[in-house]
Amino acid sequence: MSSTPLKLLLAVLTACGFLTGCEGKQSNTMFPSVEISQLSSTKEVASYEGEMVTGAEFNRFLAVEGFLNPDAPLNDTSYRKELLRQLVMQKILISHLKTSDNVQKQVEDMWKQIKRSYDEDTRKQGYEVLHIRSNDVTNQLTNQFKLEEYFRKQITSDELTAYYKRIENDLTRVSFTQLDFSTLHDADAAAAELQKGTLLQDVQKKCADLHISSKIENADNLKLSSLSSSFIDVLKKQHIGESSEPIKIGKVYYILILKQKDTKTESEVKEEMMKELVLNHINRYIQDELQRFHVTFNLR
Repeated sequence: MSSTPLKLLLAVLTACGFLTGCEGKQSNTMFPSVEISQLSSTKEVASYEGEMVTGAEFNRFLAVEGFLNPDAPLNDTSYRKELLRQLVMQKILISHLKTSDNVQKQVEDMWKQIKRSYDEDTRKQGYEVLHIRSNDVTNQLTNQFKLEEYFRKQITSDELTAYYKRIENDLTRVSFTQLDFSTLHDADAAAAELQKGTLLQDVQKKCADLHISSKIENADNLKLSSLSSSFIDVLKKQHIGESSEPIKIGKVYYILILKQKDTKTESEVKEEMMKELVLNHINRYIQDELQRFHVTFNLR
């Protein structure tokens, strides 16, 4: 992967995000117009191993993207180039893929979602503005779901588990009490009292009586990944109610008392991880595999 990997989303996945965010039927949707004159008159916008993508074909692909995602910047050159790479990838792979029952069901479910989000007049408006038909949308949804199914089948359980481990800190939320001390001696003394079972309020009172400089803060429902690495290492291993040994960060010594820790399991986030990994596989294919087909892009 390059240092600036493509931020490429399957049109159907983008559409799912957009459409499910709509409440009720939309009658004020502004569909983007596609500047089609140059595209439609271009015989070839890309070629690969004796095959080609015509301007009219790419224009239709762009228009369906605009129907599924009205916020798409269809006339932006960089955006178009990313979508053209996606279309070339689709044409290379799709001829080998069958339309499974699962793909057919996904297309039907997506149309139900579209109809819940766009009323009939809005759908007609979209077809007219974008110069497409409902069949064009159905065909593109079918192709996108076939591609998604193809890449999903390449994702192994080991890959899922490895990905889960990489994002586990993002999926964990913690609440804890934090005590701050300016010296290790004071922090050690407080930690010893807490680990003996002395109540926190009694430790605080003792610190006050001894004129020990200390501060107490409560952190609630934070992502584990948002904390310092030193805090992460301690909180990952801690049990509820436990207090930590002093942790030095800069000139301050901290004691953490874990109050709550909630982590989503791998099975709970499997579908979200699958979608992310599918996109990763797509990007890798576009970055690493397309060059094997000697693709030439003629889009300006």
